[in-house]
Amino acid sequence: MKLQAVSNRKLYIQIADQIRDQIQAGAVEPGRQLPSERDLAVSLGVSRPTVREALIALEVAGFVEVRVGVGAFVRDQSKRSALPDEGHSPIEIMQVRRLLEPEAAALASQNISPEGMARLAETIRRMQAETGKNLWSSESDRTLHVTIAEGSGNSVLREMLDQLWNSRSEEVDTKFHEHLAAISEVREHILEDHGKIVGAIVAGNADAARKAMAAHLDFVTAAMLKAWD
Repeated sequence: MKLQAVSNRKLYIQIADQIRDQIQAGAVEPGRQLPSERDLAVSLGVSRPTVREALIALEVAGFVEVRVGVGAFVRDQSKRSALPDEGHSPIEIMQVRRLLEPEAAALASQNISPEGMARLAETIRRMQAETGKNLWSSESDRTLHVTIAEGSGNSVLREMLDQLWNSRSEEVDTKFHEHLAAISEVREHILEDHGKIVGAIVAGNADAARKAMAAHLDFVTAAMLKAWD
């Protein structure tokens, strides 16, 4: 009786495996463009966001270069390494953040300390300066969101969100957000969102803080899912 082992590897890594094997077999030469996300999704029978995560995993491993708005291009063999097999799905991380962070913002509007408010204000000023220079700092982004989690006054919620932000530092997630941050309209929209969130928290308006955080995370998720080619 011939059986195949059941794989518990993440779907996007399984997809990346298949594309990597095709590249290594010479199906697409270095410098050439891979089929579009849409075509890959149809061929593989998976969603386009899953294909996008797979392409970014391949980019982290040096197999492809992703050019937002154009597509993915095969890189020279000398730049390749193992696929990042231990990380979480960036899109799944966003789904859980969407469940937790709006309520953290609402709680922070009622519980955050003066020191926490001052840290939020300073972080917003730093983000404004960075955006004005066409820069984006993942550290500033993390500081703002973690400060809100700490300001919620709920230690369990804070620990859960801290773990999610630790996952944000994984290679695939980091590269995913680097691509988003390279789009000036996205950077500017996120800065505006952060200003609304902080303003609502400082004003002590729980409902406005909850809605502002939800709208922000919905925007980022939509940007992550938007067609890139």
